[in-house]
Amino acid sequence: MVEKNLLLRQTLIDLLTALGHEALGTSSAIRGLKLLKHLGFDVLITSPRTTLIEEPSYALEAKKIQPHLKLVIADAIDSPEFSELAIDAFIQKPFSLLALEKTLEKFSIPSDLNDDRLRRAPK
Repeated sequence: MVEKNLLLRQTLIDLLTALGHEALGTSSAIRGLKLLKHLGFDVLITSPRTTLIEEPSYALEAKKIQPHLKLVIADAIDSPEFSELAIDAFIQKPFSLLALEKTLEKFSIPSDLNDDRLRRAPK
């Protein structure tokens, strides 16, 4: 996930982890592209304010590196300009754990949300 805001980035990593996924995050579009060159990912969640301003061709570059990659834009407003990008889904900020889970399920990426570990109250 690429997000400049550290708190948002860490929160999303925590949500993805709670759903049973491995997650990495960075604040830089350029660093995100470098990670894509060295590691395999199923989904890239990014804020257009972070990636598209820093690197306008980010979505296309990400898909060139990993053609199977699903690109999710996370933003407060769904802008018509997003439809011009190579995105696979849009999720509106702020979003819930369930909204994130539903977005990932669109790509047949199951979560562990129904896992008993997640239903137990912490001690």
